Parts: sequence; C-alpha cells; structure tokens
Amino acid sequence: MKVTVISGSDHGEAERLSCNIVDGVLSGNKNFADLWLLPAGITTFCTDCGYCFAGEPNKCRHAREVIPILKSMLTADTVIFVTPSVSGHAPAVMVNFLNYLAYIQLGHSPIAEMYSKRFVILSLGDKRAAEDIADNVRLWGASDVHVLANASGRETERLLTAPHKKPGFFARWQLKRRAKKAGITLPPELLR
Repeated sequence: MKVTVISGSDHGEAERLSCNIVDGVLSGNKNFADLWLLPAGITTFCTDCGYCFAGEPNKCRHAREVIPILKSMLTADTVIFVTPSVSGHAPAVMVNFLNYLAYIQLGHSPIAEMYSKRFVILSLGDKRAAEDIADNVRLWGASDVHVLANASGRETERLLTAPHKKPGFFARWQLKRRAKKAGITLPPELLR
C-alpha cells in the first residue's frame, strides 16, 4: 500500500500528526509513504496564469513544486490531508495548493486515477477546514472521501486498513452526471 500525506503546516501539531501517520504506515510490511509539508517551496499564490487550463501545467512558475506532489497523489492508494483550522477553515497554504490543482476538476482536465483513490481529510480543529478540502477533492471525481475532525491515530489507522468500498448508487449516479457534463468517459469498473 502506498500513502501520500499532505500536511497544511510544516510545523506544530499538523506536522507532528503527519509524521506519526507516515511512521505508522511505514511500520507495516510492503508499505510506502510520501510526506509533503506545505508550503513545500510554493512561496507565492496562484496568479491564474492559465497554462494549466491550456494543457501546459509544466509552464507554470510553480510546476517544479506542485507536479511532484500531484504525481505522488496519482501513484498512491490513499491520500491523506492533515490540516490545522484557521478561523474555522483550511489555512492559506492548503487553499493555495488546491488552487494550483483547479485544472484537474471534472469540468476541465480530469484525471481518471483520482476516481478510484481513497481520500482521508483530517482537521485538527473545526470540521469546516476538512470540508473545504473535501469539496475540492470531490470536484476531482473522487467518491471515497472521509472527513474527520480532531481524529485520533486509531481512527486514521482504521480508515487506512479498511477495504476499499465501491461507491454507492447515489455516488455513482452523481459521478456519471458530472462526467457526462464534463464530456469524459469513466472507467467501466466504477459504474458497476
């Protein structure tokens, strides 16, 4: 199993919890983990240059920082976001990172690998911080999204080891509707 952990802070409680999750994953046999502590070199906000929407995300001035994180997410079985809560919402570094990935939403240039990933979003405070991230993840076409606020390590482990369930009828219907609107074809194993 491969896990990618993206932390909304490179210090403090979010960083400590992210490192503990990675240590727990790596203690298992044949497990791999990547840890990204935001801002991870992304020093300025997305300026909406438009290269990513034009199909050339490599031309973005932060492509060297953002694309390796995206590649890590695409190769992972489970992606975990750990975020502190700032004024009840996700911090600016996390929102900025998600802004750099706006082009992979269903209405633009979706990536089929995102449909079958398990996403776990942990908020260290207000649940709305995790919901901010979950809203973006669902726009990528993900159907297996878990949101936890003030979660313990045991809850996180349970989600990592739980079998990956096929999305329910409503989730599949919604995914079909979004894909049709975006003009893309979904893999047949998602629709059964």
